[in-house]
Amino acid sequence: MRFLLIPLLAVYARGDSVTVEITANRQAIVHEHFTESASGGLIFLASPCARIDNIQDAGGRIFLPTGNGPWRVVSIPPAPLDFSYQAVPVAAFPRNCAVPMLMPRHPISSVSITVTDHGSGLQNISVPHLVEEFPSRTWTAQFPAVPSQLRLEWDSGNIPPGGSRDPEGLFEWNFRSLVGILITWIAAYLFWARRQAA
Repeated sequence: MRFLLIPLLAVYARGDSVTVEITANRQAIVHEHFTESASGGLIFLASPCARIDNIQDAGGRIFLPTGNGPWRVVSIPPAPLDFSYQAVPVAAFPRNCAVPMLMPRHPISSVSITVTDHGSGLQNISVPHLVEEFPSRTWTAQFPAVPSQLRLEWDSGNIPPGGSRDPEGLFEWNFRSLVGILITWIAAYLFWARRQAA
């Protein structure tokens, strides 16, 4: 009985984790491990600058995403998750890119995230609390959930296609448009009210 508990304790001690390896050509190789069974599968937010390839579990089984909207679904058998995939930039050597992250649909307590740069010249990761460890070129943090994307930034490179149409940029454009419409309607209403009162 004691020998059976040792591997179980080792698995739970490992905890939920995500490791991201950035290659010299700015591709991201991601490995994710979750101890709880994932009955709901995985989801990820599609990015205009990178595509997800080669989603596979530890046994080598390949899984394909489905869906046409911004959120894509990856259906997997209900079991503890141990899988990897690649995030490949659409344009070679992008200056910045929001790398999609696969997220389990079941709740998790916390996850450790480690990002390591292997010679790509990565300068910054726009995710709060990720702290760089010098001189290893590694960023680490503990999060309550897996972020939907990691926004990577380099000092030089190509502008990714559709970079201004990412979800954050679209939200900002919609918000400014809404504010502009409200201001126009308020000004028109006040003008109309003054003419009625005169």
